Amino acid sequence: MRRSRGLAVLTPLVGSVLFGACLYPTEHDSSVHVSIRPLKILLRGSDSTARATAWQIVAPGDSQKIPNVSFVWSSTNPDVATVDQAGHVVGVNSGTVIIRAAARNFDAAALAGADTLRVSAPLEIDSVRPKTVKYGEKLTIYGVGVDSIFLTSLAGANLIRVPFSDTVFRVGTARTRFWVPPPATTDSLFFLGFSGGQGVFGFVHGDTTKVIERDIYEPNDTIPSAIDLDAPRPFPNTALDSLLFFNPALAFETLKRGQTTGADWYHFTQGETRDLTIILSAPQIAGTFSTFLTDSLGWNGTAKTYVIGHDSWTFGPGSHACHGARFSPSQRVGDSTIIAFKSLPQGALDGIAIYATPGRYGLAVIAGYQSELPADAHEDDNSCNAADLRGTVPAPTFRDTLAIENPHDVDWIRFHFTNQGISTTAQVRLHAFPGVHPDSLKDLDLYLIKVPLAGDTVVSVVAADTSAGSDVNLTPSLATGDYYLAIVDFAGTATTYEVCVGWAPLLSAGTCNTPTWPSPPATASTAPRRRRTSAATRALFAPSRSP
Repeated sequence: MRRSRGLAVLTPLVGSVLFGACLYPTEHDSSVHVSIRPLKILLRGSDSTARATAWQIVAPGDSQKIPNVSFVWSSTNPDVATVDQAGHVVGVNSGTVIIRAAARNFDAAALAGADTLRVSAPLEIDSVRPKTVKYGEKLTIYGVGVDSIFLTSLAGANLIRVPFSDTVFRVGTARTRFWVPPPATTDSLFFLGFSGGQGVFGFVHGDTTKVIERDIYEPNDTIPSAIDLDAPRPFPNTALDSLLFFNPALAFETLKRGQTTGADWYHFTQGETRDLTIILSAPQIAGTFSTFLTDSLGWNGTAKTYVIGHDSWTFGPGSHACHGARFSPSQRVGDSTIIAFKSLPQGALDGIAIYATPGRYGLAVIAGYQSELPADAHEDDNSCNAADLRGTVPAPTFRDTLAIENPHDVDWIRFHFTNQGISTTAQVRLHAFPGVHPDSLKDLDLYLIKVPLAGDTVVSVVAADTSAGSDVNLTPSLATGDYYLAIVDFAGTATTYEVCVGWAPLLSAGTCNTPTWPSPPATASTAPRRRRTSAATRALFAPSRSP
């Protein structure tokens, strides 16, 4: 009996000791630590709830969660953010603050948890990089909510948003990008955005962006800027994936004193044959520049002129060289340049823009054929060299319906004419069909050209019709041989047309009259034709043969 009584007294005593060790394990507090689930950026006036967890280290690299632990919460700066004892956090002012959570009922050896929290306005710019830019470079803006910015400017000049460039990072900050175009100058960035349900605007003071007032490819007047069309595309796996090159913020720089024209020169290379479209557009200074393409371009430093290869072609207003021989038909300068190629061979292509007025322009190269009208059966026919590759058409009689696919386009057709004897003459007819543009704006010119021989410096035009309108009926005397038809869009209107090369007996209708040839459109008046490109403008780029 005495023994049993001793055991009865001992049992509650042991239980009391064990209970105290579980509630106040002071000898193990140094192994206890607290973690706080990181909060993302908290907007001013917004709230969130912080979550903490207590852990006990049971072995190196191994911790176990301690259940049913309450925490003591605190903020290092209540002017930035406050926190109550339930972990409820409220953003007060922009800044950073440390939110701490300590496990209650553990001594000071237990490690408290801490989370550095940022409180921000709905739109807050942290930095603008780089500090110095040229026209055509991208300005990157970092901060909170910057992906909601819809307008930025430097010195009153609006920047151009880069599509598909916005990025939101895991911590809650964001990044957006804008191209810097002329006439932007050195200034602090001004921005407008819409965030947190309200419009936000302001300046980035103290973070001035220095603008060097020339584009990223300067100088490129006598040495071309190299553009590799096989390089990574600027917008892969997006709606703009077909763009091989794109920059809408390039510059025709202010000319030096005494200088009347300037030039920007690009050298494109590709390692495959493909459809290709090149677009150069400067809507603010339309009609003050001319763009030319060629398969070979060089600079003669002694003569201070551009030269082309002995068998090269050119494409541009008033410049359509054929096998190195100069062909300068009269042609109005376009408001923009769109040149589309079918199956352009691998190799190099030079593009040069001659300008007289400073301003912004954009340059794009697209993998694919882009045009106002669908490509006709004779594309690619932008040059006589391309016509040679397409093959020689027998005539008489050749007849087809073709198209000027883009404004200021040129179609070349190579044909072999067989003379029918002294009692007949050749017949060449052309007629443009009504389209989406008024017929009065259509102004196609036709040139009949002998295929150049080795050593020719200019093309030999056998016959031509350059009068206003787009209806032609020529009866030239042609010897048996190879010739080109060059259909030149003078006015700049995409249109469909019919062309025929046949023969006309002296006493009967020609082969191009049957079936009945369409009558000229009623709106094709005899009003005076608009002035063509001046000789001074055409002389801006008259390709000369390389020595």
